[in-house]
Amino acid sequence: MMQKRRENPLNLAQAAPRCGARNRQGGACMSPAMANGRCRLHGGKSTGPRTTEGIARIKAARTVQGLYGAEARELRRHISELLAGAAHLVEET
Repeated sequence: MMQKRRENPLNLAQAAPRCGARNRQGGACMSPAMANGRCRLHGGKSTGPRTTEGIARIKAARTVQGLYGAEARELRRHISELLAGAAHLVEET
């Protein structure tokens, strides 16, 4: 009886498609790819929230402080009005 030859698991791993994402050295990542075509480190593009609950959660998570908060926007608006007024005064003189 002829014995069935087993495939070497190392050869199977080496035959897997590669991630291909650019690494810091400028080359391609050589980790084996998952079903989405990227490795476990590089993942893939996010598809964003799909459910209505997920979309509502993203809307509620908007920045409320810092550079993009309402207070900062109001300050930038006030500064731009002051600068426009100053430019108008300079033109008059």
